[in-house]
Amino acid sequence: MFTQSVKNLLIVAFYIVAFIYVVVCAFHTIENLELLGASMLFTPSFTVSNLVQKDRRFKGSDKLRNYVGLHTPIYRVLNHAQRFILDRRISRDFDIHTNRGQQKWIYREGVLNIRLDRGYSAVSIGARTIFAVDEWSRTIYHIDASGRLAVTDYRQNYDVSDVITQVVEALEVIAEHYDADKHDAMERRYEWQLDCTENIEGVRDYDRRTVKCWFIKSSNNSVEWSKQWFRETPSGSTQWKITTGSHPTAYQVVIGSTAYWIPHSILSREWELHGGRKFKSCGSVAFFGWTGTIDSIDVPTWWLEKNIGDEWVESIEPVSRATFFKKWINKRPRRRWAR
Repeated sequence: MFTQSVKNLLIVAFYIVAFIYVVVCAFHTIENLELLGASMLFTPSFTVSNLVQKDRRFKGSDKLRNYVGLHTPIYRVLNHAQRFILDRRISRDFDIHTNRGQQKWIYREGVLNIRLDRGYSAVSIGARTIFAVDEWSRTIYHIDASGRLAVTDYRQNYDVSDVITQVVEALEVIAEHYDADKHDAMERRYEWQLDCTENIEGVRDYDRRTVKCWFIKSSNNSVEWSKQWFRETPSGSTQWKITTGSHPTAYQVVIGSTAYWIPHSILSREWELHGGRKFKSCGSVAFFGWTGTIDSIDVPTWWLEKNIGDEWVESIEPVSRATFFKKWINKRPRRRWAR
């Protein structure tokens, strides 16, 4: 009798434990389904694109006051996404147009599309449009992170924090897979390359010395030059362009206490840019322009020896500014204006 009672108690306890286990598993399953968006099986909340009218109501000729009030929620999403992209320095992965006008977007093919278009706005992640503002009915459609669809009348203070959270998750995936080397290689591939030149001799390789001088004037004659460039476009076609320019054939400068004409073709100059970077002229632009101050120019040593003499080092100290203006500038004939 005692043994049978024990058996009955054990059987009852087993069924109670089994029932509790089944209930707990059921609750966990429901939670997991909600996290996975399985609730979308019971509501049409995979995307809201089928709930919004396809044709756009407002055009470029419509007055702004008719639709700009509908932009407030999407601006919060655009601003947050743009800040994230700039902070992570991944803008080369996106097509971004947010500077002006009433059509703005942040687009990454197949992953993310945040769009504003004259009253209409939408946020798409992958194939799902999770947020949209219909400018016809002034209605907000929003699918939250758990897959629940919310349909509300438009209001400017609509909470888009859930939309921003979903967008940030997509942006973090893009940032994780961002490859700067790939973009560098693409940019080098599409860079302009020089095909041919006309009337450009370049800077000749001479032994040079940097000489301080006063610039008087350029020659009246000039050399017209042109460069032809080409590059490959992303579509696979070849693009061409031609750049043109000119420079004087010679310059009159004062070295030491004597004025000389120096040909453009033998000169060179090196500038120091901001940050200590150095830039060397390719010879396609003028080496001098009127400043009224002492200039520096790289002159071949053979020219210095030929025109100034073997002791040119002792003869190139520039004259004072007053002497320069008195001797070479103020002596120029002044133009008389007819009365």
